[in-house]
Amino acid sequence: MKAEAEDFPSWSRQRLKELRELTGGRLCTPEQKEKCQAEDGAFAGWACQVCREYLRVEAIDPWTWHLLWLHRLKKAGYPFRANDLSLELWLLLDLVEEALKPPQGGRGDPR
Repeated sequence: MKAEAEDFPSWSRQRLKELRELTGGRLCTPEQKEKCQAEDGAFAGWACQVCREYLRVEAIDPWTWHLLWLHRLKKAGYPFRANDLSLELWLLLDLVEEALKPPQGGRGDPR
């Protein structure tokens, strides 16, 4: 089952959106920032603040970073035990993992 944004409370929906954008390569890199500054000149600061194409590091919620960090630790094989995280964190981590899974076929899938 693929997690959809509607399945999450509003707080979690924002985290989910940020996680998908981060894993989809939409984080604003220093190289991208330089490119934008060259293109936008004197308006670069304003353009960066209203940019919808890339996520600014400082605009990402600390909880999103925390959940991504826990996800990466678990994926790398960190030996979490049952009581290392609260029930809420385990549930959020599961939702994050579900949300970040690649699509599993379905209509229109060429497999």
